[in-house]
Amino acid sequence: MRRFVATTLALLLAACSGGGVTTTQGETTTSYPVVTTPTTDPGAECRRLAEDAYEYLASVVEELQGITPEQLQDRARWPEALTQIKAQGEELDRRAADLGCDRGAVQQEVLTRASALQATGLGGLLLDLLLGRVR
Repeated sequence: MRRFVATTLALLLAACSGGGVTTTQGETTTSYPVVTTPTTDPGAECRRLAEDAYEYLASVVEELQGITPEQLQDRARWPEALTQIKAQGEELDRRAADLGCDRGAVQQEVLTRASALQATGLGGLLLDLLLGRVR
């Protein structure tokens, strides 16, 4: 989960700073929309983990709505939810490993729930990136 959110935040930073993704010649990338209904059941404990991961993602999205791209580029100006991302992600990863959760199933569960979130500004951009709505 930490890598999932951290990668998305890195993409968000690149989008805010005008950077982009570079591809080599002949390489193509395809973006697929997020499935809005889970195809696998991760199990009760892993569903609870997914709920916690979703709640954390929702708090990050909410925090991002109130900050500017300039604040996002300066870690000293990050809101609390972003400064805790590493510790929170490590805790979610540890719990997932302890429970033997399938990472893909948990991520799918989180994204299914996140598809109902509404956000503006950088929070909306983060959701768009996670949900594959940005092309």
